[in-house]
Formats: sequence, structure tokens, C-alpha cells
Amino acid sequence: MIGRCTDARRRFAAAAVLWAVVVVWGGVAAAELPRVGDTLPAFTLPAPGSAEDRAALGLTDNPAFGLGDVDGQCILFEVIGVYCVECHKQAPVFSRLHARLAKDATLAGRVKMLAMAAGATEKEVEYLRAKGNYPFVVVNDPDYAAHKILGEPKTPFTMIVTREGKVLFAHLGVIADTASLYREFENMCR
Repeated sequence: MIGRCTDARRRFAAAAVLWAVVVVWGGVAAAELPRVGDTLPAFTLPAPGSAEDRAALGLTDNPAFGLGDVDGQCILFEVIGVYCVECHKQAPVFSRLHARLAKDATLAGRVKMLAMAAGATEKEVEYLRAKGNYPFVVVNDPDYAAHKILGEPKTPFTMIVTREGKVLFAHLGVIADTASLYREFENMCR
């Protein structure tokens, strides 16, 4: 009987240690989001379905693309969730930012805006676009492949990156005031 208790305690202790390692390791992995100065690992996304969206990013008719294929000096790259309440709060603000950038003679051709809907289906992306809050290109990441490469950020996660994937700006959470973000574009992308 004493041997059984000792074995049970050992199994319990081993399970507790294993659980602690998984929790700590998982926390470290989740914290490894792209930061300013990092270069993003290469990844591809499904090309937008509409010719208008492909043209907005300067893409060819290939079925997939990477950030290096986008025709712009700087890319506002936003990771969103279709059902993310915070993303829906940020969408109208970024819609106004998109309109402001389009009116700026210097930045209009240099800055592109792109949202990646992590885990979304094509139908869900169509739904987002139909609501009208995303006048810029939204693509899906149906299997979370790019989302995993990016460190599985919570949403919204916003970056300004170069075509080469260098991170110039990174922010987790809602950006309510885009005036400072606009100034970032002015400083980084002129």
C-alpha cells in the first residue's frame, strides 16, 4: 500500500511539473510577437478574390502572395478576427485612416493597408467587406498558418512593415487615435 501511494505521488509530481513546463513555455511562446526592428519570417496568404483588391496591392493573378509582392513602401498589416469585438471597434477608425492616406499625394502610392482575418473562411471575409467597415483589402488565413508564424497574436494586432518584412511599428490592441499612427507613416514612409 505504501508503494502505491509513493507511485501515485511521483506520477502526480511528474504531471504537475509537466503542466508547469507547458504553461510557462506556452506563455513564453505567446509573448514572442513581432517587435519594432524584427524582420518577419516569410509567409504567404491567399490572394484576394477580386481583381480590384489584387490591383490595390499591385498583385498579379497568382493564387498566393507574400508581403514582398505588395506594391508599396510601407504596409499597414493588421491581424484581425472576424468575431473580434475590438477589431470591429477599430475598423471604422482604420477606414478613416485609409481615406486620409488615399488623399495624401505623397503617401497614397507608398502605403498599402492589408488586414488578415486569422482563421476566417472566404465567406467570412466577404461578410466583413459587405459590412463596409473595411474599404481596404482583407484576406483570410483559413488554417491559421500565417497567424502561427506571427506568434499567434491576439486581435487586433497592427504592424507597419516594409516589403522586406522589417517591422517599423507594432501594437497589440485597439488604436483609437490614428493621428499618431498617421505621423508614423509620414516619418517612416516618405
